[in-house]
Amino acid sequence: MGLCALAVLAAALCPSPLTPRARHRTAQHLTAVADVTVAAEGRAVASAANGKADPNAWLNLWFPVLFTHGVPDDKPIAAQVFERPLVLFRDATTKEVKCLVDQCPHRLAPLSDGRLTTDETGATRVECSYHGWQFSGCGRCTKLPQLDGSKPILELYDAQSYPVAESQGIVYVFIGEAGRAASVPVPRVAELDEEGWIYEQDYMRDLPYDYTTLVENIIDPSHVPVSHHGTVQGDRALAQPLATKVKIASEAANGSLPIGFVGQTEVPLHASSRLSFAQQKAVQQVSFTAPSLLKYKFSVSAGDACALFYPIPVARGRSRVLVRRARNFATSRTMSTAALVAKHLENNIVFDQDMAFLRGQEARLQALHPDGWGGAWRASSGAADAATPGYVMPADADRFVISFRKQLDRVAPSLPWRSPPSAQHAHAPPLPRTALLDRYEQHTKHCPTCLAAMELTERCLALSKAALNTALMALLVALASRTPPSARFVALAALGAGGYSAALLRAYVVGPVVGALPNKVAAAPLAAAATALVVGALAPSAAHACAVLLPLVTAGASLYAMRALETLRARFVYTEEAKALQIS
Repeated sequence: MGLCALAVLAAALCPSPLTPRARHRTAQHLTAVADVTVAAEGRAVASAANGKADPNAWLNLWFPVLFTHGVPDDKPIAAQVFERPLVLFRDATTKEVKCLVDQCPHRLAPLSDGRLTTDETGATRVECSYHGWQFSGCGRCTKLPQLDGSKPILELYDAQSYPVAESQGIVYVFIGEAGRAASVPVPRVAELDEEGWIYEQDYMRDLPYDYTTLVENIIDPSHVPVSHHGTVQGDRALAQPLATKVKIASEAANGSLPIGFVGQTEVPLHASSRLSFAQQKAVQQVSFTAPSLLKYKFSVSAGDACALFYPIPVARGRSRVLVRRARNFATSRTMSTAALVAKHLENNIVFDQDMAFLRGQEARLQALHPDGWGGAWRASSGAADAATPGYVMPADADRFVISFRKQLDRVAPSLPWRSPPSAQHAHAPPLPRTALLDRYEQHTKHCPTCLAAMELTERCLALSKAALNTALMALLVALASRTPPSARFVALAALGAGGYSAALLRAYVVGPVVGALPNKVAAAPLAAAATALVVGALAPSAAHACAVLLPLVTAGASLYAMRALETLRARFVYTEEAKALQIS
């Protein structure tokens, strides 16, 4: 069945939300998407009128919102694009992701605070937790508990839905004119459709700065050695001139969407023992296609690799980014859970390192001219004081930023924000560091891998506290006893110590990969327990010494473990490790 036919069928099942008869009507939900390349994104909807961008062009594109694995099976989840609140949930039968506007038509309560349920047919419904109204995946109101059963449920009571597509492990939503969704290609990265390519390390972060600031940052390869000093990505000693080439996309040259460019640069790459390549310089092919795809592609001796970034406009002064790595070599070396956690913690440091100065940069641009997109990057673009300079960018390394900013100036007035830019935002006091670098709110609570790792860390921490208390009690008993402790006492102490060690050693957050707690520390109580049992059996006269040393070793190991695990838990919530690396 063709895409258009599917769209017609979906429209028949779920009426359009844009009819004049209803305030909240449903839009079709696409169940199939065209396999197209990123280069074709938006051509069907980009148009120019009198040299200006179509006011609806930003909305009539597919926006990534989450990785597919980030949509749980058992609850609705909130998202936002251009200040349009969305709620996404997965249909239990079809496993498709559905998207509605995140408000109940009744009294505008957020549906994302509701729950998922099923009706008598087994179909999935999202239920508003305020009054129990239920909605299908296409927005149809299927249950209204307060309505007299003799009265029909009208279309007026429906929630608006948006077309959804899942492509290459990413959930996309079309927030524009629903009738045009079928003709707009869903973005795809060509390499991920090629045989022999894999992708991994999916990472998401919510950021307290604007979409335009985010794009400018990630298209700038020259900041990496300096800003990210101390990480596997950066070494300030490698800061150097970067020769760059850039070509603006043909649509962007006409002042229409999608804006973007293709370019080339040569950057230093750090060695990777996991992927078996040494530190080297690599030519990177760079491409940006608005609204939400930036690709860095480079080659090493083993093959080709890509770093993919999906920037998302959330609200004024807020954005989201999805990050992914892809390659066509060492494809059998998949990441363990511990390795993925370690990579996410590393990514947290990288984004933390940029956070403060990007917020400061954005505030200073808006202080020059509060237009909401940074048009004051050059004084002639509208700075309040023409004598006040904007950016000073003399190096070739700045070409990508200059290209993006020039294109953005032409189309930014049509950015479809619902709220006006605020001059007060530019002069607001800096965020407290605990809010600026709030990893839990910005990443951990949205990431199933890191949330599970933090919960495992907390269980290990609680176990260590219990082990410490138990070991101290056993030590006091052994010291206070006037007679040698019984073999049963030693056996019970050994069993407890051994069980504690075994529990730690089974936890993937323990060990060299995540790096919080060395295996030798976790194994110390187990080794002490085995020694106590053997010595107690061979030399009963040494039982008292064993009864003292065993809880002493367990107490020491558990105290060390508590401190290490508390440090690890903080890395999922808030730390200043990024700043420490930057100033080292």
